[in-house]
Amino acid sequence: MLGPLVNVITGNSFQTIAQNTDAAVKIETALKAVGRPAFTLIDKNTDKDTRKYAAAKELLYQLLCFGIYLAIIPPVFKNGGFKLAQKIFKKEGMPAFKNAKQMLAYHHLAYMKPEERLLDKNKKFLDLITEDLTNPKDNNAKLLDYLIGADKKSGIHKKTLEKQGKMFDLAKGSIELSSIIGSVVGLTILAPEISHLILHPIMSALHLDSKEKTEAQPSKTADSVQKNLDKNA
Repeated sequence: MLGPLVNVITGNSFQTIAQNTDAAVKIETALKAVGRPAFTLIDKNTDKDTRKYAAAKELLYQLLCFGIYLAIIPPVFKNGGFKLAQKIFKKEGMPAFKNAKQMLAYHHLAYMKPEERLLDKNKKFLDLITEDLTNPKDNNAKLLDYLIGADKKSGIHKKTLEKQGKMFDLAKGSIELSSIIGSVVGLTILAPEISHLILHPIMSALHLDSKEKTEAQPSKTADSVQKNLDKNA
């Protein structure tokens, strides 16, 4: 019964997602954008208007977080971590990868067997690795075997292969650490500040802030009753 679940969890695709900060944050934000408004709307302990207002505000906030993440993390922090790793490992023989996406495509394929790596589902990763490299594209298999050390006939020394593996693991770690730092900066610092500036105007434009205004401002009837009480006192 647990066989299919175990196969999914131990599969290469699941492992890649689990070790990828970018994928993890996107999935988490998407779940929050759907789950939080949904649970807010079904909360019967709150009146209908308040539920609608809270659900709309939460949805807009999560979309804002997602937008901030896409605008800042991949271009700034993720590629920043990649460039740092490239400088550190340049003397170690790091190939001239174009960007972090290309480098992570290599890492995705690094621990596969040659026959697994050449499957059609991995074509996009194979194309990414050889894109814009100094090696010709018709030399794909030879380049991959050299980088990953899968070709036992290549004569690459075992220690050299271990050194390459550590180099690329550390490079991936640098990219992931930068993404985590970027996530903290973007989602816990920038998002709340930006939301204060733009969420209320958006809610007003969508006519979804009336409930908040009603709760924030006392009615005229309440004001007149209070004045009469003051006079009588």
